[in-house]
Amino acid sequence: MLHFYHQTSIVSETTVTPAPRIADGGRTFRIKKKIDESVYHFLARFCDVEAEDSLVVSTSNSFNITIRGGQQFRTIINLQRLNEVRKLCEFLAETNHQLRDEGLFICCLETSKLRKQRLFRKYPPGIRKLYYFFDYLIKRVAPTMRATRWFYKLLTGDRNKVISFYEMVGRLIYCGFQVEYDEVIDGRHYLVARKISRPPASRLKERYGLLLSLNRVGREGKMIRVYKFRTMVAFSEYVQEHIYRKNKLGANGKFRDDKRVTILGGIFRKFWIDEWPMIINLLKGEMKLVGVRPLSPQYLALYDPDVVRRRLSVKPGLVPPFYADLPSTLEEIQASEIRYIERYKQAPFRTDVIYLFRALWNIVGCGARSK
Repeated sequence: MLHFYHQTSIVSETTVTPAPRIADGGRTFRIKKKIDESVYHFLARFCDVEAEDSLVVSTSNSFNITIRGGQQFRTIINLQRLNEVRKLCEFLAETNHQLRDEGLFICCLETSKLRKQRLFRKYPPGIRKLYYFFDYLIKRVAPTMRATRWFYKLLTGDRNKVISFYEMVGRLIYCGFQVEYDEVIDGRHYLVARKISRPPASRLKERYGLLLSLNRVGREGKMIRVYKFRTMVAFSEYVQEHIYRKNKLGANGKFRDDKRVTILGGIFRKFWIDEWPMIINLLKGEMKLVGVRPLSPQYLALYDPDVVRRRLSVKPGLVPPFYADLPSTLEEIQASEIRYIERYKQAPFRTDVIYLFRALWNIVGCGARSK
């Protein structure tokens, strides 16, 4: 489980007071009649649920939050699983608007991992793997493609979404929150998030397709859109800083133990299927066949400034020097790229041919793969 700890004003222990009423589409009921005692004690650790500036709801409709007459709250607690919310980012953005600066949003969901565990407990061994296979296709793959999205909505009504933990964290960050704590209680993953900024002013993203374009730094620092097939959960790019802080980098210069990669994405990466759309960038003249790997601004910030300066003097490439030299640390990767750039500037064509054949030999002969 990934925990994000930051210096905050969260209270570690408070006295549990009598429960307030919860709003749910016009109905009210006592909080202890709706949730078990363990969840109530969890909430009481982070806020005063009795306070007038605390709002406790159990809803999948943002209307039940925005109807509060413009009042801004210090804490908003939603006891409904976020899996049931149709336009999830819109819901999170509306929640953000109703919170004061530095206010807390406490929510819960059934993550994809918890869903798998529940399905495996529910069905016998001979059936559960087959059931989970079709559940994954319908609930995870079908929503990413326009050709099958209608089928997904027809079967599910866009409810009971399958959401991974990292996707949820990414959505919260995208909508102006910072996740400070998370805990699994009775089959639900609870998250405590603090409002640190406002949601994007432009139209909110709700979902990603199988084909995506990513902001990458090109030659002379020009930002280019690099095309790839999606291999990670939606909104994974917003979790990059947190993943680096917790796991650092492993061999091949990528994040160690990166659980944002999906099952299908792992297959794509193993056989470089995810890289095929970059041919579009090659045809547009933004990249070349052999060259340094196109990096995001966040990842590039990890590099030595002198290496960054040299990298920006050449076009990025589809086949990076990494597969020719097979470095194992970030420092070795930077040294490998410097050697390539220096040789390339002296003999461009000859250098690219040598690096291409060395990379192909390592890939085919030595089994080098993208993880």
